[in-house]
Amino acid sequence: MPSIMELLGQLSPFGKLSIVVALAAFGLALAYAIRPTEQKLVLMRPVSLAAIFATINGLIAGWIAVLAGVAATAEGHVPSRAVYMGIADSLSAGFVSFGFLAAAWMLVAVGMLRRGVGQVA
Repeated sequence: MPSIMELLGQLSPFGKLSIVVALAAFGLALAYAIRPTEQKLVLMRPVSLAAIFATINGLIAGWIAVLAGVAATAEGHVPSRAVYMGIADSLSAGFVSFGFLAAAWMLVAVGMLRRGVGQVA
């Protein structure tokens, strides 16, 4: 079974770009956790949405590539191993991207605690 790093190495440039957008959200959340400001928090919401949409696009683009490959094969000779690897490749981008987003919002929660947001007096 290939490791996650091998799967990420096989991703298309578009799949890698969707991970970069999620990394940007993670970086912004890290900056917010270190030095929480209202501007960073306001920016976090649209960056997170961009990461979600980029991840969904990356997943769909991977599935399109797999289906186009299946359509290009001779009828009755679909290489199931290649289909499963293609699906795994596209899902690995979603796994990594959504993982970064989950960690990013945990960092936002830490930053909110540091700012004292939601504390009862």
